[in-house]
Amino acid sequence: MAGRAAANSLLRTLQRLPGSAFQGEATSTVARSFAGHGFSALAGSSAAPPSSSSAFSLQGATQGTNGFNMQARNSLPLSFAAHMHSLGRKDDEQGSSVTVGELPKVPTALSALPPRPKAMTQARRSMASAADEAPHIDSTMAHPFHILPPSPWPFYACMGAMTSLLGMAGWFHAIPGTSEVMYAGLASTAATALAWWRDCMIEADMGMHSELQKKNLLNGVWLFIVSEAVLFVGLLWSCVHLGMSPNVWVQMQWPPVGIEAIGWEGRALVMSAVLAASYYSANVAVVAKDPKVVLGALGTTTALGALFLADQYLEYSTAPFTITDSPYGSTFYVTTGFHGFHVLLGSIWLAAAMANYSKTNKPTTNLKGAVLYWHFVDIVWIAVYGIIYAAQL
Repeated sequence: MAGRAAANSLLRTLQRLPGSAFQGEATSTVARSFAGHGFSALAGSSAAPPSSSSAFSLQGATQGTNGFNMQARNSLPLSFAAHMHSLGRKDDEQGSSVTVGELPKVPTALSALPPRPKAMTQARRSMASAADEAPHIDSTMAHPFHILPPSPWPFYACMGAMTSLLGMAGWFHAIPGTSEVMYAGLASTAATALAWWRDCMIEADMGMHSELQKKNLLNGVWLFIVSEAVLFVGLLWSCVHLGMSPNVWVQMQWPPVGIEAIGWEGRALVMSAVLAASYYSANVAVVAKDPKVVLGALGTTTALGALFLADQYLEYSTAPFTITDSPYGSTFYVTTGFHGFHVLLGSIWLAAAMANYSKTNKPTTNLKGAVLYWHFVDIVWIAVYGIIYAAQL
């Protein structure tokens, strides 16, 4: 009796559902099935597997009593689940029926959400198809920088530069033992620079430098050139200041009394012609397309730089004054010596760029930076030659 009461209560609940198939005369048929078999039919413990002949359709509120028969009790759990799955659907949607023998798939939690607009669905599908057809994004596009591992070269470069400056300051003041400190610092700085540049070239060969990084490397060369230009502005301004207003310490005369200045002709003019030719050959190395022409231009520029250094060495060895002979000797040797040091660095850089180009046959960032630096060296020499040699300042 308790089972029959529970069945009647369940049927009354189902009758209140909109679009329910448990309405009308079908109620008495299902009630008799529940009354005869109780909830054992729902458990399906003694029921045989449903066959195709026992299938019936639930198609909305128009379902009649013909679909319910005595065989329906064997498949009642499946039909009940199918009917519960079909609740909430509109009667005119798709018009397909749920077969008793099929156990519908359990919907996900997303099915409980309200339906998405059709335009949104189409937009998402188009975006998904476009993402599938698009090529994979390169790592340099998502992150256009190559993150370097921890490197010891910045620390070694700072220590070498500091040692060089301390040793040079002591050497200028004739402090014993400071010359060895200066040479050790210069050697350490040179070794660090070679190791650091080697790592940069290896990274470039491995393709770790993106286009943005190459542009930033050239921008770094420009910043270095600006800093070097400020250095030469200070050195040349000291020559101009002393030459235009000599004080009593130089006998109110420039060059000072007893100093035989080096004229604009002779070796100075030859050095100017050498650097002018190197400026042209460096331009050829950048604009040329034939690898043989590029290598020849780079070799010519490097050779001209070595010729300039040799000529400057001969000038120093035959000069009638030294670096300690009055402010004129100090400003002359420091200014021309710094320029000669830059010529040495530029020649080494061009030689390294030529060695790298012989392997790749491509105008790398290393080559462009070397030629740009060499142009700076040539332009600075124009100011040095005009102020120190030609104007005798």
